Amino acid sequence: FERVTELASYGIKEINKLGGLYAFSRELINGDTIFDFDPTKISVHTRDIGLAGIEVYDILRDRYDIQIEFGDIGNILAIVSVGDKILKIERLISALYEIKRLYARDSAGMLDHEYIEPVVMCSPQDAFYANKKQIPLADTLGKICAEFVMCYPPGIPILAPGELITKDAIEYITYAKAKGCNLTGAEDINTEKINVML
Repeated sequence: FERVTELASYGIKEINKLGGLYAFSRELINGDTIFDFDPTKISVHTRDIGLAGIEVYDILRDRYDIQIEFGDIGNILAIVSVGDKILKIERLISALYEIKRLYARDSAGMLDHEYIEPVVMCSPQDAFYANKKQIPLADTLGKICAEFVMCYPPGIPILAPGELITKDAIEYITYAKAKGCNLTGAEDINTEKINVML
């Protein structure tokens, strides 16, 4: 376990030297909202180089043959295990450096938040069992959602039954789709349409 945490710690320190990427660790522990940190994980914030985590995830897999745990709207996650050697950590660091050099772009227009404050209009049960209609996402503003819409990872709902569909929610869904994130929960597997209460 000690060698694994040393490798992860080394990776975090080296990634933070690259600039534009932020590999977070124990400095975030505040005893309140963040209680502890898994020292075997390398979590890297990517939005400051103008790339969503899912984009970096795809580039690592497709261009560098590096398979990490996941990428989401703003981060990637790599897990260091007992089978990993320093060479694998060095490959990840080098690949991230090249990705920054070759693919980085202006971060203007990047989604700057991952949490949307829900506006609950009725209970999820009432919304789920209500009469509903499937309408195009662009036409849902101001309607009450009648199904879940989640971005995976992490799988936390963007919308839940009974919530008001806001401009922020529509922008988040549109952005996540454009970046290649996996949207789940909606009856329409492409999330082009959403079920709303009548």
